[in-house]
Amino acid sequence: MYPKMLEVAKSEGNKEAERSFHHANEVEKIHAQLYQKLLDNPGASRETYAYYVCPVCGYTSEKEPPDSCPVCGTKGKMFKKMD
Repeated sequence: MYPKMLEVAKSEGNKEAERSFHHANEVEKIHAQLYQKLLDNPGASRETYAYYVCPVCGYTSEKEPPDSCPVCGTKGKMFKKMD
């Protein structure tokens, strides 16, 4: 749904909506990879660790925050730790 919404925002010249939909689209790709990782290994023992979430776009990182968000550029020190 985000690609369609992104195209509408672009056609309307709405830069704020365009940026928001772009971030959401990119972040959902990461979330899908994280979900698929769990689905691919349903019987595997689960290592417990924290996730780090970008407060601007929602990008999610396992175990450690990145130096900066690969989606929106927010500094890693701003990420929120989720236990």
